[in-house]
Amino acid sequence: MPSLTILGSLNTRPFAGDDLQILSLVQGFFRILQLCCLVIPLAANYYFDYSSGRNLTINGIPPWCPAYHDKDVGGYLILTIEDRENTKIERIDNTGIIIILSFFSVFIDLAWAGAVWSAASVGTPTETTTRDGYLRPLLWSKIFIINLFPAILFSYGIYAVDAQRRNNYGCGDEEPIYYPDDSVWFLFYSILIVSYAFELLIWAAVLVNKIVAFLRGPCFFGRSSARDKVHRYEILVGNFLRCLSLCYCFKKGGKNIKNRGELRDAAYALTDYVNNDTKMDIVFSDLYVGLKLLARIQKERRLDAMKHIASIAASFMSEEGDNDEGAEHVMNRESFLKSTLNKCSLRVMHSTRNMRSSVLTIQSKPLSEEYEVIERAILSNDNDNDRRALADGAHFVPHSVHIYHKIGHAVHDHPLCVHNATFAIPIDSLNDDRFYLKSIHGQESTKLIFASFLIGIHATVYAILADEVAKAIVISVRGTLSLEDVVVDLQCLPQELSEVGRKCDFEGSGHYCHSGILSRGKWMYEDIRKRRILHEVFSRGSPYENYDLVIVGHSLGAGCACILATMIRHKYPRLRCFAFEPPGCVYDEALCNFSESFITSFVRHDDIVPRLAPANADALRDEFFELLARVKIPKFKLFRDIRDIVNDDDLSRRNLAVLRATESTPRDTQYYQQLLTFRNERTEKDISNRSTSTKLYIPGKIIHLCDVNGDGSFYIPYWATRCEFNEIILSERMISDHSASPLVDILKNIRLDELYDSTKNHSMKFQNQFELIQDDNSHDQRRVVCFSTRQCGRNFVLSSIVTIAILLSFLVNNGCEFFYREAVVSRNGEKRNDPSTRIGFYGYEPLRCAAEGGCKGNNTVLEGARVCAPFPPAFEADGYMKASRAFSFVTMCLGCVSLVMSWFSTCLEFKVKAWRGLSIILLFTTASQGLVFLIFRTDLCTTSRNPLESTLPISAHCSVSVDGVIAACAGVCWFVAAAGACLMARKVGRTKANSL
Repeated sequence: MPSLTILGSLNTRPFAGDDLQILSLVQGFFRILQLCCLVIPLAANYYFDYSSGRNLTINGIPPWCPAYHDKDVGGYLILTIEDRENTKIERIDNTGIIIILSFFSVFIDLAWAGAVWSAASVGTPTETTTRDGYLRPLLWSKIFIINLFPAILFSYGIYAVDAQRRNNYGCGDEEPIYYPDDSVWFLFYSILIVSYAFELLIWAAVLVNKIVAFLRGPCFFGRSSARDKVHRYEILVGNFLRCLSLCYCFKKGGKNIKNRGELRDAAYALTDYVNNDTKMDIVFSDLYVGLKLLARIQKERRLDAMKHIASIAASFMSEEGDNDEGAEHVMNRESFLKSTLNKCSLRVMHSTRNMRSSVLTIQSKPLSEEYEVIERAILSNDNDNDRRALADGAHFVPHSVHIYHKIGHAVHDHPLCVHNATFAIPIDSLNDDRFYLKSIHGQESTKLIFASFLIGIHATVYAILADEVAKAIVISVRGTLSLEDVVVDLQCLPQELSEVGRKCDFEGSGHYCHSGILSRGKWMYEDIRKRRILHEVFSRGSPYENYDLVIVGHSLGAGCACILATMIRHKYPRLRCFAFEPPGCVYDEALCNFSESFITSFVRHDDIVPRLAPANADALRDEFFELLARVKIPKFKLFRDIRDIVNDDDLSRRNLAVLRATESTPRDTQYYQQLLTFRNERTEKDISNRSTSTKLYIPGKIIHLCDVNGDGSFYIPYWATRCEFNEIILSERMISDHSASPLVDILKNIRLDELYDSTKNHSMKFQNQFELIQDDNSHDQRRVVCFSTRQCGRNFVLSSIVTIAILLSFLVNNGCEFFYREAVVSRNGEKRNDPSTRIGFYGYEPLRCAAEGGCKGNNTVLEGARVCAPFPPAFEADGYMKASRAFSFVTMCLGCVSLVMSWFSTCLEFKVKAWRGLSIILLFTTASQGLVFLIFRTDLCTTSRNPLESTLPISAHCSVSVDGVIAACAGVCWFVAAAGACLMARKVGRTKANSL
C-alpha cells in the first residue's frame, strides 16, 4: 500500500510494494515446482536409463529404432574387445541445452525472488519511499532481462521437439518401435515448456490490460462522472452475478438477473461508501491484514470491558444483602463504567431486589464515540410476556427453517404442485388429512395450505401453514438462498412508505424501509390478496376462522415478514411477527418503535447480518483506514503475527507491538494525505446528506441470545435495544451465528426456570475467567507457519544438512563409479592385467578403444566409455552386492522420513519425543549408509572366476572411486544430523524442565 509504479502507467495493482514479498515467495515455490519438473525426469532418466542402457546409441542409432536391435547389444556392453571394431557408443543428449538453461533460469529467478523478499520487507505498509527505491530496479530487471530466459526456453523447446519429429526420431526411413514422446520424462518436459508459455502469457495479459486501460482513460474519453462510475459498478456487479449463476448452472437462481436497473441502488451505495472522488490506495492484502488486526483490537476492547465489569460485579455480589444498597450499587455501577469501551462485553449479574438476573451490555452513546454500560433484563420465568415470547419463538422458528428446503421437497411430486411453482389445496379440502407435513420431523400437526416457489427480483418463496398445536395460521418467508435474493439484499437504500401506508391503512408518511425488502413485501401482499387465501382461511365456517395469524422469517425473509406484517396488520389486529436474525436496516427508528407491539426479533450472539447497516459499515471503514496508518512493522511480519493464536492475557502487548499510538501516526506519507482528503470529502457529504439521509434499524422488540461460554453450550436471552447492534463485530463466528438451523435447538433448550441457578454459577465462574484462559493457553498453540519456531535457525541448518545427505545418497545409489576394479587374469600359466573399470551398485562403465581406428588385436589400449551401462546378462550379484543394494535402499527410505521431519521442525514446535525419534532414525540412516561399503567384499573385488570364462582365475583388487567418496561424505552428513537432533532433544528437554 500503495501500489508501486514501475514505469509510466505500469504499476503493481492489485498488489502493493510490500505484497511483492508474498509474490516472490509464490514465484519461488513456482520455480521449485519447475525444478521438480526437471529433477524428476532427470532422476528417472538417470536411474532407469543408466541401469538399462536405454540412453545409449550404437553408431548413432537410438534404442527405439529397429536397426539398433539388429546388433548384438550385449556384445558391446561386456568387458571384451573382440566385437568392438568400428563401433561407436554415445549417450543421447537431446535436451542438454534446455536442462542447463532451465537450471540457470531457476536459480537466477530464485536469487531475484530472494532480493525482492529482502527489499519488500523495508518500511511499513504506508511508508513506501525507501522500499520503492529498491523494488523498482528489480522489477525492471525482471521485465527486460530475466524474462528473456522463459522466452528462449519456450522457443528452443518447441524447436527441439519439432526437429526430432521431422527427423523421424533418428530412425531414417524406418518406423520406430516406440516413440520417446510416450515416456514419462517427456510428460514432465511438456509441463515445463507449458509453464514457460504460461509465464509469457501472464506478462502479455498485463501488457494488453494496460493498453486497454490507457485507451479507455481520460486521454480518449475524458474524465468519467459519478453517474458513469455508478453505471460501471452496476454492470460489473451484474455481470459477476450472472457469471456466478452460469457456474452453478442456474441451480442457485440467477435467470431473472437482467442487469436493467435492479442493481442501481447497490452500485450507488458502493460508490458512496468508497467515495466517488478520492480513491484510497488499498489492495486486497491490506483488507485481509487490516480486518484481522481490527478484530484483535475489538477483542482487546471487549476483554478490557469485561475486566472492568468483573471488578464491579465482584464488589456488587459481595454486598448484595440489602435491597436498597443493591439498588444504589446498580446506579453507581452504571455511572462508574461509562467509558470508551467496545460493545458486546457481557457480564451476568444477579439482583436481590427482584430475584431475577440481568446482563450488562456496552452500547454507543448517541452522537458520540464513547460507550456506556447499561444493565438489561434477562427474560424471566415469572414474567408472562417473557415466557410467552421465548416459547413462541422456540415453537415458530422451525417454520422459518423448513421453508428453505424441506417444504419444497415434501410437495415436489404432489399433483397439486403446478410446474414446481405453486402449491394450493382447494378451499373445500381444508379438513383433508392428506396435507399434513408428516414427512418433516416435528411438523406432523402442521398442514400446508399454500406455497409459492417462484423466484425473482420481486417474487420470493413463502408458504402458508396451519399450525394446529399453536392454533395459528403461519406465513413463513424464505431468506437469502438464490442470487436473486442477493440482489434484493443489495437494494439497501431507504424508500419512503407514504404510498404503501395509504394503501394499507397505516401512517407511512415520513417512515422508511429497505427498498429491496419493501419490493418483496409488496409482491407478497398483492399475491396473497389476489389469491384470497387469508380471506378464505379466516372466513366464517372455516376450521381456522378463530386461529391467530403469525408471520415468520429468517434473514432476508425476516425483513420481508416484518413489512408484510405491517401492511396487513390493519386487517388482522392480533397478528404477531417473529423475525429471526433480520437485517440491521429494515425500518427507521420511529417505525421500529411502532412495530414493537407486534414484532419480536431474535439475534444470536455475534451474527453480522443484524449489524449490517450503512452507519455501522461507515464506522468500520473509518476505523479500518485509521488502523492501517498506525501499523509500524512490515506487512510480512504482520501476516505472521495475526496468524498466530494470541492468548487473551497477551493480547494488549501483541497489539502494542504492531501498532503506533494514534498521536504518533506519521503524517507525511502519501497514504495519510489521501486519508485526510477522504475524511474532508466524507464530512462534506455527510453534512449535505444529513437532512435527507435516514438510518434504518432492526424492527420490533429484540431478544439477544448471548453465548456465555463461547462454545454454544449456554445461551442467555435478554431484552436488547437497537443501539446495542451499532457496531459490526469481526469474529470467527460472525457468519456461522447467522445459520438458521442451530436456532431451533438453541431456543428449544433455553429453560427460564433454570436460568437463575445457571446464571449464578456462570457469574461465579466468570470471576476466574482470565486465570482459566491463561491456564488453558499456557502451551504453544501455533499453526503451521514456515520458520516460525523459536529454534528455526538451528532447525534450518539441521534440515539443510539432511537435504545434502539425501542428495549425496541418491547420487551414490545410482552411480557407476563406487569402486575402481583392477584385476590380473591367469591364462595358460601366464598372468596379464585385465582391463580395469569402474563399478557401481546397478551398473558399470564399459570400455572402448582409445585409438580412432578401432580395436586391433589383443594389445589394443582401452579407456572408459564415459557412460553407465547395466551389468551383462551373465553377471549374477552375490550376497554382498545384494546386501549393499538393500542398505542403500534403506538409507534412501529412512532419509526421506528424516527429511520430512527435519523440515517440519522449522514450522512446528517438536517435543522431546519427536526429537528423540528423529535422532534414532538418523542414527539408523548413518549405519545403513556405512554398511553399503560391504560391496568391497563382493566377488568382483576378490580372487574369483571370470563371469564369462569360468575356467580363468582372476585376482582382483578394488579401490574407492568417486561415488565411494560421496558415500563417505553422505555418512558424515547423516552422523552430524543425528548429533544435531540429539542436541535439540536435550535442549528441549532442559527447557521443559526449567519451565516446570
